Amino acid sequence: IKDLVVAAFAWATKEGVLCEENVRAVRFNIHDVTLHADAIHRGGGQIIPTARRCLYASMLTAEPRLMEPVYLVEIQCPEGAMGGIYSCLNRRRGHVISEEQKVG
Repeated sequence: IKDLVVAAFAWATKEGVLCEENVRAVRFNIHDVTLHADAIHRGGGQIIPTARRCLYASMLTAEPRLMEPVYLVEIQCPEGAMGGIYSCLNRRRGHVISEEQKVG
């Protein structure tokens, strides 16, 4: 059963619950497992989708949220390209921390 739950974990974290992207920085604690008495109900076709749905439910219960990446960059450009750079930053909610002009 361990291999089947690991396969379900890999599937659930490869296609996350919010936007079907990779899930990072998450941990699941499995406390108890109750299996069906018949061996026919303990196959991979039953355990993997069920474990995946359990993992999805636990992620949704934890109230996940999408994080927006923030980058700090240094841009060097000629003075004629400044307008294009500022318009691109404004479209992407960018902020200019400082501006320095260098001769040469």
